[in-house]
Amino acid sequence: MTTVFTAVAPLAGKAEDSGVGLLDDYDTWCETGSICRRTINSYAAETKGNAAYGNSSGVIGTYDVVLRTNLNGRQAQWRVTLIWDSGPTLDFSDTYVNCYEERNNLPDANCGDHYVGGPVVGPSGWRWDSGTAYGNRLANSNEYYADVNTIFTPSGYPTYLAAPLRSQQFHCYGTSNCVFP
Repeated sequence: MTTVFTAVAPLAGKAEDSGVGLLDDYDTWCETGSICRRTINSYAAETKGNAAYGNSSGVIGTYDVVLRTNLNGRQAQWRVTLIWDSGPTLDFSDTYVNCYEERNNLPDANCGDHYVGGPVVGPSGWRWDSGTAYGNRLANSNEYYADVNTIFTPSGYPTYLAAPLRSQQFHCYGTSNCVFP
């Protein structure tokens, strides 16, 4: 099973070669790193993971995961984007955004599990965007983050468990609105 996001080389000309249309920012930003994060403003941030999966014969395929976090008061809102890059069609199942409260010297506390979908992405439908997942109200004065967790099955291959993709931490101190530092 794949359990680590792995850096992969960018796929130049993917849009022209596969007829999927023009590439957008999510498919061109951070194509040469394994995980990238960017803060849009104090209330919005994005995390992107470039994933590769394979077997003992080598890499079978690659895809991207993007998690956008929007903070609205003391509630986080998430959108997940999955982008097929190479290999067989991927059937994702049980894709969740899991919220966690950071706790020093203790296991992090779960602050909500939010199902976002089970899409299929591949050459004929290379990108999928979830709807907005609305997180629970975050009552504690602390730091929080979210993980994207999913299971996927490449056409003709066994099922893989993807490594979680972790968002940037955000702060919800006192009774103030949550913000990215």
